[in-house]
Amino acid sequence: MVELKFKRKTGWDGPDLDRIAERRAAELTLKVLAEIEQVFETAARTQTPPDWIYDLGRIDPESASFLMHSLGKGEIRISLHGGEVKAHETSVPGLWLLEIGPVKSLVAALLPRSVEAALANGADRVAMPEKMPAGTFAAAAILTEVNDALSQTDITKMTGDEVPRQIDMVRQPLTPADRTLILTCIGEGPVSIEISGFAESRIFSTKVRGLWRSVIINNNHKVLLDSLSVTHVPPEVPATLDEMPRSAKAVRQTIDWIKHDLERGALG
Repeated sequence: MVELKFKRKTGWDGPDLDRIAERRAAELTLKVLAEIEQVFETAARTQTPPDWIYDLGRIDPESASFLMHSLGKGEIRISLHGGEVKAHETSVPGLWLLEIGPVKSLVAALLPRSVEAALANGADRVAMPEKMPAGTFAAAAILTEVNDALSQTDITKMTGDEVPRQIDMVRQPLTPADRTLILTCIGEGPVSIEISGFAESRIFSTKVRGLWRSVIINNNHKVLLDSLSVTHVPPEVPATLDEMPRSAKAVRQTIDWIKHDLERGALG
């Protein structure tokens, strides 16, 4: 069980609160958490994706900081359009902190709508040069394989359960010219994703709809994976309906420990 005061026990970087402000923050947090719990319980019961948003500007900044600290941080960070929009996973699957400029919101969704919207556009296939540049060896075959996978995959009907078509470029006999040509042809898309864990994982959309590049680097800065995959969204990024009961349980546990600390006088 996490004990509050946050700033002493868990490194909360928010301002010091007097006991009245602290109790207000805790009580406001409980109200929001109760709403979130109901959202995830409904999603789990009906097996439908959650679709809920809460403007953090509705509450004072200290209470918003208290709420966000209560929810913790997850491993996934998404940036859209060069950082104009950011989505950070909380420790609750399917619950995100969405930042659009100065506006911050909590969003319950398998994947925030803004991310889905950013992926709606793009080319249907990789455009290849009529003549391969000097020094290329495997690029033409790899890009042809990518286009074949794109033509055989209906991105709009993917549910997240499918295994993406994937080409690991680390295992391919690529020359520097091959790599340069491939990266030039696929281009850069509007979405970049970072996933923390035992290794650093970075995932990039490309200018081709449904084509992604994933790079995994270990703590010794060795590239473990550099792959192209054909999928709507890489399956490790969105939450799943199977996680909704766990999400509801996690929110309930947070509610219980805040109530416990209020009752024993550790808060307010």
